[in-house]
Amino acid sequence: MAQGSHDPPDRSNPESNWADVGIGALNGVLGDYLQSRSNDLAVEMAVHHDNKPVPIDAENLAKVYPGASRRVCVLVHGLCCTESTWTFPGTGESYGSLLQRDFEMTPVFVRYNTGLHISENGRSFCQLLDQLVASWPTEIEDLTLIGHSMGGLVIRSACLYADRLGQDWVDLVHHAVYVGSPHLGAPLEKFGNAAAAVFGKIPDPIARLARDLINRRSIGIKDLRYANLVDEDWLGRDPDAVLQNTRTEVPLRTNIQHFVVAGTLTQNENNIIAQMIGDALVRVPSAMPGGGNDIGLPDDHVKLFPGLHHMSLAHHPDVYDQLETWLRAEG
Repeated sequence: MAQGSHDPPDRSNPESNWADVGIGALNGVLGDYLQSRSNDLAVEMAVHHDNKPVPIDAENLAKVYPGASRRVCVLVHGLCCTESTWTFPGTGESYGSLLQRDFEMTPVFVRYNTGLHISENGRSFCQLLDQLVASWPTEIEDLTLIGHSMGGLVIRSACLYADRLGQDWVDLVHHAVYVGSPHLGAPLEKFGNAAAAVFGKIPDPIARLARDLINRRSIGIKDLRYANLVDEDWLGRDPDAVLQNTRTEVPLRTNIQHFVVAGTLTQNENNIIAQMIGDALVRVPSAMPGGGNDIGLPDDHVKLFPGLHHMSLAHHPDVYDQLETWLRAEG
């Protein structure tokens, strides 16, 4: 690997691994509640290296990323996860470390509270990238953004807020890759929304309790119902209104080359299971939308991986091979 490589995280401690998984899951389900109570378990968005947050200033970044490249890849995990989701099982490698090996990009991993509104995280990510570019040890010439699941939506939201705030970092983004991101919403969240409404109509205390428990899920999860990216999608609205799509269309930024990865549970993409539930959490039309909506892309910018479920898309060699192919073709 190139000088100053991002060392693979230490996965030798199972207790640390489970704690990592637990904090991600807890924040995904109850992150908004934890933040509202100023609970210490609420995650603050930050760059993470070796499972620790990195203060974004020139001195700390120079220590953590010696030999930092002018090309930087920022990876954003999905719902109920942490940056560990990018790690290939049993190897310690990741898309980030492989991009460093093959393209001399410095990988930067972000951890955030996935229970918050996507637009809140989008604005926070926008500010984080502004600080990162300003404090990076060398002048950044190329930013590549890779988001898994909700992480892809956070990237899209951040790019929009960068334009609204007049931040220049977005002009450095040459490539954005959305891995299993539900651009048109997630079916399980739609089901949860409808189920809570049905329970609420039943005149029984157990049914009402079931409704209340379902509705306790985080606002971040509820934003996935229709992939809300901006504040206007939720401000002043009832988050538990039944299947009301208030989503604002957010076009992709034209200076960025955008790429989409999707998966299905079955090897046959035309199987009824693949058609109904896609990669288990995101249906193919939501992960690879086209035909007149706000994220229609050329055919050679989208790739379907039959047989790869939602989580495996974040750490699979076939997905990386496709990512490498795209980046080499783009120069």
